[in-house]
Amino acid sequence: GTGKKPLEKQLEQLEVKYPSKARGIAKFNVPLAHMIIAGADFMLIPSRFEPCGLIQL
Repeated sequence: GTGKKPLEKQLEQLEVKYPSKARGIAKFNVPLAHMIIAGADFMLIPSRFEPCGLIQL
């Protein structure tokens, strides 16, 4: 992963608790990012560098 270990652990716990509803991915992959954005009904995307972000454009 590339994030903080406690947060990655929480994502793993959510995946175990809600296997058909939650998925956490702690690494970046461009083709996967395109598929996730195209198919998502809801996403949480925190950013340390872009308070308004470019992801929603």
